[in-house]
Amino acid sequence: MNLKNLNLKYALVNAGFMLLVAGSIGFAYNYLSQSGFDAGTIGTVMSIVSLGGVFLGPAIGDLADRSEKITQKMIITASMAICGVLAALLLVIPSGSFMILPIVIVAFMSAMVGMPLLNGMAFIYEKAGGVINYGLCRGIGSAAYAVGSSLVGRLWASLGRNTLPIWIILGAILTGVAINLMPDAPKELAATDDEPAEPKGESISVLQFFSKYPSTTIVCLSLVLLYFCHNVFQTYCGAVLAEFVPAADVERVQGNAFFIQAMVELPTMFGFALILKRLKVNQIMAASAVFYSLKHVILAMANSVPMFYAGMVLQMLSYAAITPAVVYFANEQVNEEDRNKSQAVFMTANSVGSLLASFVGGWLFQLLSVRMGLTVGVIASVIGTVLMVMGTRKQTA
Repeated sequence: MNLKNLNLKYALVNAGFMLLVAGSIGFAYNYLSQSGFDAGTIGTVMSIVSLGGVFLGPAIGDLADRSEKITQKMIITASMAICGVLAALLLVIPSGSFMILPIVIVAFMSAMVGMPLLNGMAFIYEKAGGVINYGLCRGIGSAAYAVGSSLVGRLWASLGRNTLPIWIILGAILTGVAINLMPDAPKELAATDDEPAEPKGESISVLQFFSKYPSTTIVCLSLVLLYFCHNVFQTYCGAVLAEFVPAADVERVQGNAFFIQAMVELPTMFGFALILKRLKVNQIMAASAVFYSLKHVILAMANSVPMFYAGMVLQMLSYAAITPAVVYFANEQVNEEDRNKSQAVFMTANSVGSLLASFVGGWLFQLLSVRMGLTVGVIASVIGTVLMVMGTRKQTA
């Protein structure tokens, strides 16, 4: 197996994939609203996409694990092909057609299938003797997301809603080509004969987990509320900006906001190991929750573009800090035999928050107003921060 330039190739795959995400999930609301659909319908569509990701991702991963012929490369290539073809159909389907909805759902689900498989590939190559700097490659992906968001926002002014399917097609092609530049990784490398399998502890249910670790349960609920408000702003950023930005400038400003948000994440994520040397994990999570709510308050109150950009800068001290901290926290606050369950539970908190934001957020905006919907989100965020402080004070990490 040729492992030459492995980091470069893996970074290119990450960049292509995050460019695809920047143009799909990031601007989904803009595309669907300009296609004639209301906020409630859009929320339902995005919640189906999120729900599909929760179940489809593990199922696809299980298929890759069990099959001797189907590899991660093959699945990612196929998902990119499906995504690209469906995006091409969006270019010819007229605005307002309900055929847009199932196509968007399946296309976006196909786009999201690749992330867990892409993450897992890094460890397979390392077992084969390759060296992958995951943090650096993932950081390049985040930088690509930032640049992609800015470009999509600027292209929207001239291409309109067709910017999204065109961008998805290009992102799918780039990701598909890049993944096939990677060397084939034999499945047996994931568990060689000279590496005995680690003993597995007795499995417990989610309810048993919550009963066994009650203070950790408080932290998990806190994350659901924080991620709910976070995803309301991410998913419906276009609707929020439309409150004080001229319609012709919404996508441009949104692209710039996502660019700022993604770029300020990089120093925190790259330097997280240094932060851990000065602060305990529970302290980082409590502090980042406070900055999360502060960010949400600023964004909800924003009545100008500079104020909105200022709120996005707080991504550096909120999302960028809490995301890696949760991984450490989930590992350190439970017994060794429960660590896999703990990681799964905390990942589910993010998924639940995203689902609630997609569905509840859309209907709140439609039945009440954008400002009232944001107020509900901010209240949830503040409650989440209070719960985070309470939950982490009981921890020893």
